[in-house]
Amino acid sequence: QEEAVALFTMHAAKGLEWPIVIPINTMTGVMAPESAVLDRQTETLYCPVLGVTPEGYDAARQAEKEELDRERIRLWYVAATRARELLVLPRLDTTPSKSAWIGLVDLSLAELAGLDVSHLPAGLTGAGTGVDNTQTRATFAAEAETIAAGQTRLTWLAPSRDENAAGTVLREEEASLWTGSAGDQPPELEIAAPVQGGRERGLILHKLIEEVLTGETPEVEAALIERAADLIRSLGRSPVADPATGLSAEELAACVARTLTLPDIAALRPGLLAEFPVYAAQANDGVETATAGIADALTVGDDGRPVVVVDWKSDVNPDAQTLDHYHAQVRAYLNMTGAERGLIVLMTRGTVIAVSSSPQTATA
Repeated sequence: QEEAVALFTMHAAKGLEWPIVIPINTMTGVMAPESAVLDRQTETLYCPVLGVTPEGYDAARQAEKEELDRERIRLWYVAATRARELLVLPRLDTTPSKSAWIGLVDLSLAELAGLDVSHLPAGLTGAGTGVDNTQTRATFAAEAETIAAGQTRLTWLAPSRDENAAGTVLREEEASLWTGSAGDQPPELEIAAPVQGGRERGLILHKLIEEVLTGETPEVEAALIERAADLIRSLGRSPVADPATGLSAEELAACVARTLTLPDIAALRPGLLAEFPVYAAQANDGVETATAGIADALTVGDDGRPVVVVDWKSDVNPDAQTLDHYHAQVRAYLNMTGAERGLIVLMTRGTVIAVSSSPQTATA
């Protein structure tokens, strides 16, 4: 019958009853108490620290052990009283250890009669053991390879968005920042008024320009200054008048307004989407690589695919190594989305650097 044999733990057997009960796995050892012990009488926690035990720990641990032993004996009582007709106990040919479940109580197994099966029908035989296992090591290895080959292996990547030149980007090899003709050489950056850079300034600039693009903050000077001041205070800082000494709401607002009027950005402005999530996936040698990222801003074509990816950068005076890192970051987004071109926008200097995608792009 389908439910002729049922497996229950001693804990779950409380209150239940069966015609025949056979305790199994009784040679397994009981688990030792945890190193941290709770004194149930005083509700005091004893815990060794760096191998040093506190005063009273040994007594509390011994009391916990004795309590667990008593609980296990009660469980044995439950197991031994669940049978209505027959209780079958295993009689082992070896002496069990005191830590084994069978050794917790004296069941006087040697004095008990063996199981009498003479009343069973003569033609009753044991169930078959099934087909012999003929699996060899070579067969096992071949089957394991088949199973492994059928598994889906997925690796997640994310293009970095940091402004740290020492960080990593999505791909290991990237072309140099400027290659080809002299017309592709980096532009000369004009000397700007002293501005104190930093992570907080970058966060505020990104947030402020995002809110302008989404319509949350009006693109007027007073509103930009007020919102910039709120963002400064939300970071636990106080706005200052001189941008060379701290975060200036006026300078941040002017930086965002100036960035949005750059010719390259103004041309894209009607279709520019801020903080746009992008995804890509490609399979190589049976491994699927999924990439997820968030572009600072981008435009999409009529078919809904990205066309231009924009990356805002707040650096005050980035060096060549930093610019090369930014180029690699944008290149990763272009390869990931299949966009036609990318723009690195140095907001503080008001400069836009164009980036083209590599020949091989991921399937978006």
